Amino acid sequence: MPRNLKIDHLLTVKTYPADVEVNFSLSNMEFLLEESELPFDRGSIRLFSFPGDARVGSRHLLETLSRREQVPEENIFLSLGTSLANFTVWASLLKRGDEVLIEFPAYEPMFKVPAYLGARIRFVKRDPLDFSLSVRAISEALTDKTRMIILTDSHNPTGSQVAPEVLQYLRKLNQERGIFVFIDEVYGRFYRERSLFVDYPEFIVTSSLSKFYGLGSLRTGWAFAPAAVVEKARNFSDYLTPEIPFAPMYLAHLLLASPVLTELEQRVRQRIKANREVIGAYLNQTEFLSCYIPRNGILFFPEVRATVDIKKFYLHLYKKYRMVVTEGRFFQMPRHFRMAGVLAPEEMKKGLRRLESALKDSQI
Repeated sequence: MPRNLKIDHLLTVKTYPADVEVNFSLSNMEFLLEESELPFDRGSIRLFSFPGDARVGSRHLLETLSRREQVPEENIFLSLGTSLANFTVWASLLKRGDEVLIEFPAYEPMFKVPAYLGARIRFVKRDPLDFSLSVRAISEALTDKTRMIILTDSHNPTGSQVAPEVLQYLRKLNQERGIFVFIDEVYGRFYRERSLFVDYPEFIVTSSLSKFYGLGSLRTGWAFAPAAVVEKARNFSDYLTPEIPFAPMYLAHLLLASPVLTELEQRVRQRIKANREVIGAYLNQTEFLSCYIPRNGILFFPEVRATVDIKKFYLHLYKKYRMVVTEGRFFQMPRHFRMAGVLAPEEMKKGLRRLESALKDSQI
C-alpha cells in the first residue's frame, strides 16, 4: 500500500493564502443565480429523509436526475460528489493486483486512488500536440491483464475531448474482453448536452453539480453505470457510511426540477463563450506560451516556453501579482499549467494581463 496518502494538488488548492486575488486554478463555475431566483426557501428544505431514501440517497433526486438525463433509475448511483463516486466504484470493482490503464497526463487522484486500492497502474499517453487519445495508443498500452480503463472527458487538464472512433473502440473492448470503461465527465457538461452514458450504457460515467453548475459545496454527484455495478457501489457505500446526507441531495432535486435551471445553464454558456474568446485571443498573441486550444470547454493547459524561468514565474505570480494557476507538476508536466475560464470575463482580462506581466518578469 502506498505510504503517501496525500493528494498534493488538493492539499495545495485547499490551502491557498487568503490574499490571492486572481485564481485561475479555480475550475468551479460561479453559481449564476440570485437568491431571489432560487426554487426553495427555508420552509421548503427538508432536513430528514423520506422512507426508502437510505438505500439510494434521495428518491426525489434519483427520479429527477433520471428524467433530466434520460438514464433509468436502476443505472444511477448517487454519491457525495464525483470524487467519492469514483472511489466507491473503483473500490467495489477492483481487487489487489488488477491492472488499470490510465491516460497521461492525468489528474492526480485518477491514478493515486486506484494505486492505493492495490491496482497496478499503466499509462496510455495522449498525443503531445493536441492531447488527443488514439485507438492505436490504447491498443499498444493494453495487456491481457487490463481490467479497467480510466479517462476524463473533457480531459483534465487539457480540455481535449475523446473522439467518436475511440469511444467505439472502448465499447468493443468492453463487449469482447469485459474491460470496464470508466470516464469521469465532470467537465463534459461544458460542451455536451447529455451524458456519454446515454449513448454508451456499457460504460461507467461519473459527474456532479460542481464545475458547470458551480455547486461544489452541495457535494452532490453520481455514477451512471450498468445496474450490476450500481448495486455493487451501493453495497460498498455502506462501508463508508450507513447513510449519505439527505439534505444536500434534496436541495439538488429542488434545483434540478425547477424551470430556473434553464436560465442558469444559459448564463453559464454565455460566460463560457465570452471567456473562450478572451482566453483564445490572449493565447494566440502571447510569445511566452504555446497551447493547444480545445474545441470546447473551459480548460486550457499552456506550456511555458524555455525563455521563462518556471520557478521564478510561479514565485512572481503569487508574491507580486497575487494570483495562482494549477501547476503542471500536479499532472506530471512541470512546464505546463492549467487555467480555467470560469471567472467573469472582465476579471479574466485583468488576470491575463497580470499573467503576461509575470511571464515577462520571469524571462531568463
